[in-house]
Amino acid sequence: MTRRDLVDDVLSASDEPPGPLTDESDAAATDETDIPPESSDDDLLDALGDDVSRGVLLACNRAPMTAEELAESCEVSESTIYRRLETLSGLGLVERTQRVDAPSKTCYETVVDGLSIHLGDSLRVEAGPSNYVVDAMRTLLTAIDVQQLAYDREQNSVDVRFRLAPHLLDSLVELYVRDTSSREK
Repeated sequence: MTRRDLVDDVLSASDEPPGPLTDESDAAATDETDIPPESSDDDLLDALGDDVSRGVLLACNRAPMTAEELAESCEVSESTIYRRLETLSGLGLVERTQRVDAPSKTCYETVVDGLSIHLGDSLRVEAGPSNYVVDAMRTLLTAIDVQQLAYDREQNSVDVRFRLAPHLLDSLVELYVRDTSSREK
């Protein structure tokens, strides 16, 4: 098992009971939104590179909106909005819905609240719920040389042993002291 497999395995263990770093909503939000298999990372990045598409995603993330409202919000024509909605819908980023106040009008809403871009041997894009704790742990675990990782189910605790360059030890201690003192206040 490679280090990356170990990190992904530990971070994706969703059958564990919620612990001090998670709450019930984090435990329930571990399912990632599926991007249709025919969509490519390039298609997703191209869509995100477009100002109008980003505007649509942000506007529809606040509340479901009609194409007319989106056109006004993004300051473009409705036909432009419909083209972007078709692209974003095909990528699994928005979907049709209806608002209670306008049940006869088709509205659109953003169905993901996070996108992650992973760089490694290749570029990989994942859409899904944002989980800042998991993202922080993934960043930490990929940046340090993990020597040992053990999980105690009864104690719901993880013991991690890793190598750290001496100049980083001071930073780690400083962050730990600052964080624990701020929690005590």
